[in-house]
Amino acid sequence: MDPEPEPAPLAVTRVSVIRPRSFDDEAAAERWLSEVGSDRDLAAALAAEAVRHLNRALHAHRTAAGDPTIADVDPSGAISIRFGYGTGDEVADGRWRSTIELPERHRRRLLQRDYEAMRPQERVAAVLGGRERVAAHEELIVRARGDLDAGRPATAALGLAAALEALQASGAATDPGAREDLATRLRDAEAVAVDAKRSVLAGAADADLDAEALEGAVRAAEAALRQRAHQG
Repeated sequence: MDPEPEPAPLAVTRVSVIRPRSFDDEAAAERWLSEVGSDRDLAAALAAEAVRHLNRALHAHRTAAGDPTIADVDPSGAISIRFGYGTGDEVADGRWRSTIELPERHRRRLLQRDYEAMRPQERVAAVLGGRERVAAHEELIVRARGDLDAGRPATAALGLAAALEALQASGAATDPGAREDLATRLRDAEAVAVDAKRSVLAGAADADLDAEALEGAVRAAEAALRQRAHQG
């Protein structure tokens, strides 16, 4: 009987994001690391900060190479997340004086969006079975969320404006089953997106836009997707 073939190696990319922060001494560094390990919100904020830096690099490479298959990453999908400290020479070589690892249960919770409310498994089955189709505005809303989370509000504004226009054209926003408060939120969201789009087309940069207003607009669009999932 032939022996079982050896499993193929799995390629894993390791990324280190280094903050140029100095500590008074090693004891201060250890106190900081202990705080990170005991404060879930702090750990989540640091992980999100690191991912923003990484996605900024991926975005630059994606656009420079013209390769749309290079996707942003999310911390909840990482195999492991570690926090640590070390000297400049140590961290430059990928070594650390001391590290802690974020527990898996905490890592999985870094992505806060309520995917269960979207009933994704049922929807995927319906799309693959030909009973439903993915509307253009749905993909655009998801992309707008990704752009906003990655610190690209200008790109998010352009995509969200197109998404909400397509949503209105589809009739989903004026469906008799739609809640009146959601319909109002969507009208307000469209106004925010259109205003931001005008600013971008006039030359506004990411820092010039109201990211908080765009966040509210994206949330309204996401609420429309969740409602559609419940009605479906």
